[in-house]
Amino acid sequence: MNKTLATELNERAYHLTLNCTVEGNLFCSDMMDGIYSALLEAEGLRDADIVIVKSGQQDVFSRGHNIERLQELDDVETKHYNMRGQRIIQLIRSMKKPVLMQIDGDCFGPAFEMALACDLVFATERSRFCFNETEYGFMPGFGGTQLAHRKIYETFVKYLVFTGDKVAPNELYDKGIVTKIFSDNTLMTEKVEKFSEMISKRSAFAIGLAKETINNSIDMDFDKALLLEQNAFSFCFTTNDKNEGTKAFIEKRDPEFTDRWEDYRF
Repeated sequence: MNKTLATELNERAYHLTLNCTVEGNLFCSDMMDGIYSALLEAEGLRDADIVIVKSGQQDVFSRGHNIERLQELDDVETKHYNMRGQRIIQLIRSMKKPVLMQIDGDCFGPAFEMALACDLVFATERSRFCFNETEYGFMPGFGGTQLAHRKIYETFVKYLVFTGDKVAPNELYDKGIVTKIFSDNTLMTEKVEKFSEMISKRSAFAIGLAKETINNSIDMDFDKALLLEQNAFSFCFTTNDKNEGTKAFIEKRDPEFTDRWEDYRF
């Protein structure tokens, strides 16, 4: 049993709560292995339409790496630690289900990298984000530099990485990183629940195909990206969900979608 996190399936939302035994909810190999396993589980659950990642510690999401543990790692262990972090980022990006991060408090280092990988980021006004790695003699290594410069302009990414400066959610909202900002955690939790309910009423198959199309076309030539979108759009018209969705609209009723990406997993 992994003691650094907890999972719960509630109303078609898979909740992944990070709760490291160390104050500050610091990232470590055990917690990263738990995150990866939980995300794999969520992706395979037919009863889950969305993954919600949040903190189990009050007033903080995560203050980053466990520096005391990192200091003890040799070269091989460091490589494995790095690969653990990157595979989480890769999995979030490749998952067909939307992954939402709910942040209340500090979100530093690897937690910020994880937020950059997520599809949606909700945060409270008091939350802060930063890459604090250079303070300890290294740099972000879980895909942060690559995800950030694909989502934000280059000079601002360099500023974040070089200085480790803590930025407010409104600054990241202006740059499209934070999706929604809330005055407090209670209001944010209420809105996340409503958002999750809305997602569960949509076609999970269409959402997954849209996520795949958006993620895979970020660095693609525009004409090739349009072709990718065209193929995905056309594929939608071969599905049961498309037939049900359009029929339900004409019949003025709620659709009952049945197509699931879980049926295509091996």
